[in-house]
Amino acid sequence: MLGHRLALVRDWPGPALRAEADELFPTGWRAAAVEAAAGGGVQAELIDALAPAERKVFDALTAERRALAAHLRDRESLDEGDVGGERPPASLSASSVIDYARCPKRFYWTSVRPLPRFSGPAARIGTDVHKWIERRANGQGRLLEIDDVPDLAQEELVGDPGRVDRLRQAFLESSYSARTPLFAARAFLLRLYGFTVGGRIDAIYGDPHGPWEVVDWKTGHGEADPLQLEVYGLACAEIWGKRAADLTLTYFYLARGEGVSQPMGDPADVRARISAHLNSIEAGEFDPTPGAWCFHCDFRAFCDAGTSWLASNA
Repeated sequence: MLGHRLALVRDWPGPALRAEADELFPTGWRAAAVEAAAGGGVQAELIDALAPAERKVFDALTAERRALAAHLRDRESLDEGDVGGERPPASLSASSVIDYARCPKRFYWTSVRPLPRFSGPAARIGTDVHKWIERRANGQGRLLEIDDVPDLAQEELVGDPGRVDRLRQAFLESSYSARTPLFAARAFLLRLYGFTVGGRIDAIYGDPHGPWEVVDWKTGHGEADPLQLEVYGLACAEIWGKRAADLTLTYFYLARGEGVSQPMGDPADVRARISAHLNSIEAGEFDPTPGAWCFHCDFRAFCDAGTSWLASNA
């Protein structure tokens, strides 16, 4: 059964299913269709004999088929030109762009050739706390048991008991708990250098026509990359038309009950820096850049650069 499967199933992701060559079309029917479209594949007298209504239908159908054939041929050409058929996805999350800025190899193993990742307790607790804050922002906090323990195995809480409670209490003691956000978990899409970059802003406080404070909740202990907030600020500027001077960008670190704010920079500069990373992704530049993030990387066991860095910084 395994041998039969290997004979029939292609690796995923791979190139689009291509039209095989045969005696009639040695280069495949798609290439033949493109050539016929360029040189003319139907005798002129047959087309001239059509009634006006039929000719109109024929022209429309022909144009559609030519566009389809050209598109499929272009896809095949791209597949043939890529090593191993690997192409970065056309849609990226804001966090994946941050991943690339930090370590292109980690981005490669996460987004280009995805490998299994370990979802540890920190990730699960972070997700739970974010959802809890979002429910409160939407006015649902009183309808739910605020003190409910998240669905975490006891093994996941060993060594850090009460962490969920402390993170929730840090939010309740902050100034944000008494404020109603203008938006909570606000989704956005940006079109940048041929890529679609999407994300979800944790909270936006302010007046619809006045200054905004863009807030991202952080449940970990490490310092976050300012680029993530700048992507959010760019979304506010380009999608909702906010001036950079009216935007304050804040990371609120729940683990220490502290907010760190920065002004929004020039949106053109932010766009240029993000586009530089996207250019490198498009060019297939995925060399590793080891650093402190290697301590928490799921791929460090088989990353030579990361292993070497960890050994020298143990």
